[in-house]
Order: sequence, then structure tokens, then C-alpha cells
Amino acid sequence: MLRKKRWIFFSVLVIVSLLFAGTALAGTLQDVKARGKLLAGVKTDFPPFGFVDEKGVNKGFDVDIAKALAKELFGKDTAVEFVAVTSANRIPFLTTNKIDIILASMTITEERKKVIDYSIPYFMSGHLLLVQKDSPITKYQDLAGRKVSTTQGSTGDIVIGKLVPKAERVKFQHNSESLKALKDRRTEAFVQDDMLLVDLQKKNPELKIVGWPPFEPAPYGLGVRKGDAEWLGFVDKTLTKMKNSGEYQKLWDSWFGESKDFLLKLK
Repeated sequence: MLRKKRWIFFSVLVIVSLLFAGTALAGTLQDVKARGKLLAGVKTDFPPFGFVDEKGVNKGFDVDIAKALAKELFGKDTAVEFVAVTSANRIPFLTTNKIDIILASMTITEERKKVIDYSIPYFMSGHLLLVQKDSPITKYQDLAGRKVSTTQGSTGDIVIGKLVPKAERVKFQHNSESLKALKDRRTEAFVQDDMLLVDLQKKNPELKIVGWPPFEPAPYGLGVRKGDAEWLGFVDKTLTKMKNSGEYQKLWDSWFGESKDFLLKLK
């Protein structure tokens, strides 16, 4: 009897283990298909990549890329739920399964590669400075000894810490907070990715952009959980398909066409 009970217990344990193993092996691609929608981590304060319009609708280049992935998966671009993320929490949101993918103007870095995997690059950015029109600052080297707005978790913060260690970085959670500190003259500059600053300068004519050409070129990639080869393969295949069909270029022209001469080119 004891031997029989042990055999039953062992059999149940094996079955449970196989069930869990099957779930683990399924990966994100199968999870997304089973759920019927994509959970996409996007920014809401980083135009033109990710923002919320006056009607409360998510818009932006990254948002449109997410819609393209949903269409490839389900035949409709509405099968996606947008989850607001920041530079600081986007990777934790991914690694704790709150989202399936990061589409949030995220620069590819070796440090981040230790935690997540990246898609092929889909945009080439660089860092610039936003300052008051009457500011004497003309280049990033001028930031030494000055207060600089940075956004926590951004490569802009990392880059200034590396290139200008004597700059006083004032870190904020959101880009809007970094901008407000500059406008209130609590800081003398705001360092961030070029396209965001171009958009912000258009809306704030009392400010100007300096530091051209962009320092520290920064290719963007979509983020997926580490080791999820099937999901990463699907993402890369879809991006490649979009580039080959011309769909990618149409989206790029739609969001960045007016600033094309100002931006770095993706090779």
C-alpha cells in the first residue's frame, strides 16, 4: 500500500512538473495568442514616440509599431492593450510579466542586455541639450558645475554622468518634470534624446536646442524577456517585413518627416 501511494504521489508530481514545463516552454508568443491581445509597454510623455492625445488616446511612432505587431498576430491592429511605462519602470514591468514587450524609445545598451533581449534596431537617436534662449551653454562640455535636468533610467542621465561627471544631475521620474525644472530655471539644461527635444522646443519657443550634432548616437530596440527566442524571432521578422514592404518608411515619414534633416540615419 505504501509503495502504491508513493507511486501515485510520484506520478502526480511528474504530471504537475510537465504542466509547468509546458507553460514555461510556451513562451510569450503562445501566451499572447492565447490571450487574444498584445500587452505593449509604451510611454505617454515622449512625443512623437509615445503620448496621449487630447481625447486620451495613445499615439506615436512606438504605438504604431505595436499596432503593426498586433495586426501581424491577429489580423487587426486593435488587438493591443497599451500599458504606460517610464524609463525607470519599463524593464521591471517586462521582467515581472506586466507587459509582453517594451516599445518605449529604449536605447540598446550593453548593461540592459544583461537583463533583457533586444530586437534589431528600429530607430537611430542621439542626445542633445534643451536650454533657455538666453543661456550661454552651447555644448555638453559646458555643463560642468551646472544643474542639469535628467530623467531617471534614461541614457541621457547615464551619458552626462559619464561625459561630464562635474555636472550636477537633477533626476526626475518624468520628462515633463525635467522640462518644468528647466522652464522654472531650477536647472540650466535638459538632456534627452534628440527627437523628444525637437518636439518640446516647437511647443516652447522660449527654449532652444544646442549640442548639435547629437552626441553618443543611440540606436533604439524593442525589449523582450531574456531567452525568449521564439518571441524575439517573431518581432524581428515583423520589423524586417515592415521595412521591406515600405510600411516602416511610411510611419517614419509620418512622424519624423518634418525633422528628417535633423536626425541621424538608421543604417
